[in-house]
Amino acid sequence: MYNWDLQNLIAAFVDSMRGSGQAQHDLYISVLHGFADLQSNLLTMLGYPPVP
Repeated sequence: MYNWDLQNLIAAFVDSMRGSGQAQHDLYISVLHGFADLQSNLLTMLGYPPVP
């Protein structure tokens, strides 16, 4: 048995995301960069040498 209402909701959500792909990509990259930078600073404070 398959829930067609759920499939229609998912399809509507995916359609609503069209056109904002570049903004989603930029947000993802900025969050990923911020996380990596934070972890790098934390490990450096704990005494691990920075990786060039």
